[in-house]
Amino acid sequence: MSFLLERLAGHFHAEWAKPLAPEVAQQGQWLTLDLIGVAIAGVKMSFPTAMRELIAAQGGAPQASLIGYPERVPATQAALGNGVAGHALDMDDGYRYGGVHIGVSAIPAALAFAQMRGCGGKEYLKAISASYELVSRLARAMNPSHLQRGFHTTGTLGPLGAALACGLLAGLSPAALANALGMAALQSAGLLEVLHDGAMAKPLHPGKAAQAGVLAVELAERGALGPRSALEGPKGMFHAMADGVDIEALFEGLGKQPPLILDQYVKLHAACRHIHPSIDALLSLMQTHGLKAQHIRAVQVSSYPVAVDFCGSADLPTTAEGAKFSIALSLALAARYGDAAEHRYTEANIADAALRRWAAQVSSQAGARWADAYPRERGATLVITDASGRRFEETRALAKGEPECPASKEDLLAKFRQNAQAQPVKLREAVEAAVMNLNQGAVSSLTDLLGQVVAA
Repeated sequence: MSFLLERLAGHFHAEWAKPLAPEVAQQGQWLTLDLIGVAIAGVKMSFPTAMRELIAAQGGAPQASLIGYPERVPATQAALGNGVAGHALDMDDGYRYGGVHIGVSAIPAALAFAQMRGCGGKEYLKAISASYELVSRLARAMNPSHLQRGFHTTGTLGPLGAALACGLLAGLSPAALANALGMAALQSAGLLEVLHDGAMAKPLHPGKAAQAGVLAVELAERGALGPRSALEGPKGMFHAMADGVDIEALFEGLGKQPPLILDQYVKLHAACRHIHPSIDALLSLMQTHGLKAQHIRAVQVSSYPVAVDFCGSADLPTTAEGAKFSIALSLALAARYGDAAEHRYTEANIADAALRRWAAQVSSQAGARWADAYPRERGATLVITDASGRRFEETRALAKGEPECPASKEDLLAKFRQNAQAQPVKLREAVEAAVMNLNQGAVSSLTDLLGQVVAA
């Protein structure tokens, strides 16, 4: 009987020979554009800046582009730095049934590896589609237990997705691919304690995951062997990192159902995804009833337990990074400005006494309706009370950007252009064009542009 990683490696190796469906390729292009835009905006933040400076100081073989740095760096380092930049805003894509962000590790790893090896865009799109499939299934099988035990799924499972993409691009045999996946699993790491302290460093999780995937494949190419039992073995991920794993969910419909890359959400607010339905409901109520922030005296939020556990604390954070994981502060920003865009999350805003007083009016609690529906629905019910005592209520079962209520192409382009607004127009337009033409050329037509990004 073969190990799980051998079965998975065999499946994805066989699938590699098949053409990619047009809608899957297009989804890969949009998710790539989305992640690059988020990384371009994130690269100027303090933690990505520190990482970029460190990578530049270390030097090394000029293999791949690091966003915001004019010279090429080793592919492992490009994957690390670009993964960190891609998660700094907390606006990267995700999969609600797995509680995981996949693109932020898979895309930087695959771009760096494809650039290093001179791969074509078609191959890159096939590779990241495989990553989304594998990590979505692993996350769905391991959660919610994995999350509840304190693991950040993006960091723990991201290495396997990154390794799968790079291994397919490298043309590894099924056996070598299984070894690479095993070595990627050995590097799984990510503790959710970072939500309570040191939130600035959270992007380290997907950055290290991307780097781990590239490293695992380069080692496998050199004959290194990884533990093929890394998932189900007695000391493997499943036993070490979860109380219960649905192995049937890992293989159910594999290769027969629509690819899970089509089931990813995109984020239109700069807050943690668990807060988005509350923001959507608040903005809708304010617009419908002509409410201004100063009219509101109380906001009651009912949502699913994970959202309240992660983001519903009555203790208001004091940093911009922490505010992205605060329902109260995020709603306060949305009420004041009419959006929860990245540039609202500033240290000055979070320290503002009036904004903090408004946020103190927000109370959050887990609701039975939402607990029962999770993760099929990840929504919220808001009740607003205004200065005259009137109550307004709205329920959002899902935030905008989910497959069931998708963001439009116009939404995605607007998000990219806002994130890249500080860049020269010609560069922004060139990146857009390169992503939308990935099916027709080399990945380097895109990656060569990333070093031209202005990071200041």
